[in-house]
Amino acid sequence: MCSLQLFPNATCNKIDACRTDLNLSCAIDCYGSTTAQPNVTTAVGSCNGLCNQVLSRNLTTLHYQGGIFAHNNGTLYVADGTPTNTVFVFEPNQQIGRPLMTFADWPTYIYVDNTTSNIYVTILNLNFLKIWPSNATIPPSGITASCTLNKLNGPTNFVFDSLGNIYISSYSCHWVTKWAPNATTGTHIAGSTTGTAGSTNQLLNLPYGLVLDESYSALYVSDRNNHRIQKFTLGNSIAITVAGGYGAGSASNQLNRPTTIIMSQIDAALYICDSYNNRIQKWAMGASFGITIAGSANGMAGNTLNLFNTPYDIWIDSDETYLLISDTYNCRVQRYALR
Repeated sequence: MCSLQLFPNATCNKIDACRTDLNLSCAIDCYGSTTAQPNVTTAVGSCNGLCNQVLSRNLTTLHYQGGIFAHNNGTLYVADGTPTNTVFVFEPNQQIGRPLMTFADWPTYIYVDNTTSNIYVTILNLNFLKIWPSNATIPPSGITASCTLNKLNGPTNFVFDSLGNIYISSYSCHWVTKWAPNATTGTHIAGSTTGTAGSTNQLLNLPYGLVLDESYSALYVSDRNNHRIQKFTLGNSIAITVAGGYGAGSASNQLNRPTTIIMSQIDAALYICDSYNNRIQKWAMGASFGITIAGSANGMAGNTLNLFNTPYDIWIDSDETYLLISDTYNCRVQRYALR
């Protein structure tokens, strides 16, 4: 897709908009296209799944992005990967982003408080969680990695409780810790107490996504390298497996390196970003298998509108009418209508 060509000396904000001598033939705009599947559109990024490691001067290109979050007003926040390492903001129905904040390494997960508009970002390789615009960090003591309770080591996903405590997965410590507001140290919640990976019902191996169900004092953890979702009752170190747990695979009762999980507010089912299976699974409470609601049921990667290549994050609106998917290795964010 190319933009309307401007007159010489005109001001432009796109790299291909200031030439009148190119006689370009523009392709059809594929944003909003529903050719491949009626309920799928590309929200932002590459419509054809092509990634570009060159810095995008027109702010329409994504670079192996990670986390995504949509504000109540429709604004989309995207944690873009290398080489930009920037959180971009896309206004509703716009494909041109604006940079909000840039880091020395890849911003991983992002959350925007719809009440305060505070923005929370984990930077996995820098070992901290950043709070914007205050620029506060968790831990407040700096970015040195350690499997001690006053540090983070490879923080990934995080969730909040009603008291403002933040639960954070530490990818490299194989545990989840809880941080009270303004705390200088965390409290161990789940997984190893020594930073050791494992596959027993007390241990985790590269924890990622989190869901906190305060009504039942339950914490759900995406146990990535054990290919399962674990449910811990708060205060109890023993978990039960509620999804997966049969090794890596693409059968309906299996997962392959799951990342983000979201709990339905309608029926308490889990939406699971089944990353290496290139699909999104919906797993009903108590079910022994999941149902593929987006992507390939057999785990196939692809770059057509209805396929993914290693999706990283998902977001769902409060009414569960649509799902956003960070289709990382296709460098785009896809929107799936659920009903």
